[in-house]
Amino acid sequence: MSHHHEADSAHVPGVLVGIDGSAGSERAFTVGLMIAKQREWPLRLIGTFSRPVVTDDYYVRALDSYRSEAAGTVQEVLDRYSARAAEAGVEVSSRTAEGDPGGTLVDESSEAHVAVVGKRGRNRFAGRFLGSVSNKLAAHAHCPTLVVPERWEAGAPTELMAPPQERPGGEGAEEEPVELMEESVSREHSRRSFANVTDELNFDAEIVVGVDVGDRATDVVHLAADAAALTKSPLTLVSAAPLNAQGHWYPNTVEHNLELPNLRRRYTDHLEAMAQEVAAKSPTVTVRWQFFDGSPAGVLSEASRTATLLVIGTRGHGGFAGLLLGSVSQAVLSRAVCPVLVIPTHKPRKH
Repeated sequence: MSHHHEADSAHVPGVLVGIDGSAGSERAFTVGLMIAKQREWPLRLIGTFSRPVVTDDYYVRALDSYRSEAAGTVQEVLDRYSARAAEAGVEVSSRTAEGDPGGTLVDESSEAHVAVVGKRGRNRFAGRFLGSVSNKLAAHAHCPTLVVPERWEAGAPTELMAPPQERPGGEGAEEEPVELMEESVSREHSRRSFANVTDELNFDAEIVVGVDVGDRATDVVHLAADAAALTKSPLTLVSAAPLNAQGHWYPNTVEHNLELPNLRRRYTDHLEAMAQEVAAKSPTVTVRWQFFDGSPAGVLSEASRTATLLVIGTRGHGGFAGLLLGSVSQAVLSRAVCPVLVIPTHKPRKH
């Protein structure tokens, strides 16, 4: 049996935010409220609590009391956030639901333009709100999902506290090379320099979008361009693929090295085409592209140390094949240290 409490139930598509009273949901609310104000969209707040497992008659009799108390506690949190949204001039509705937070947010996402969740939230009823929840929402949401992690502050003006991201690859992964092979143009905007970040992987003040070579990359890139236009940030299109022979990290043969320009051409041609599309559709956005020899998850996770926002698609073909379907998704979503916007490309929106 499902139990839920609805406040201001009439709502139209807008910004969906998962709330559990944690620091993570506070960050999600702050970002969600900003998006709602900028886009003039309504805000939809969702809180959940779990149904306990009962083992004897006493706990069965106490269940209704627990559910009522739990629903009231969650709704009190939602009411506080709703009041803040109303004070900011944003239309707001909320819902308290009993059950799985990830599944609830996935269902609610069918009537949202974007869903926002914080990273690794905990509370008395929901447990770990993000981690499994964020992965489930990002993989199955009907709308884009924005995952907001804890912010890493610089320990010193020239060094980031965010640690270098270990790249997947099993034994010997630390020796896995990541090399910038080609780029469209050099960056024109000013960036901070960090002693523990290489210049090629320094995306300070930029929005980075992971681009594969499939047709579905188009929607992902243009939504990233919309975010760049909204925040007045430069946009960098990034693609990566291991160009070594058969995906193993050992010296390549002479014959294989001679084929490298042809192997990477399909990526760079696609990046150039996407950049031209963005320039035509979003003329106010400064756009450029880079192609790396390396694992997509490693490059994107490293880029997240400095980028303002990282944008990825749920599924891809080629350089980003398998995003959100296994180790790559876990690497990007769990290790990224900047907000990550995940765009569903595997199924149509329900609007």
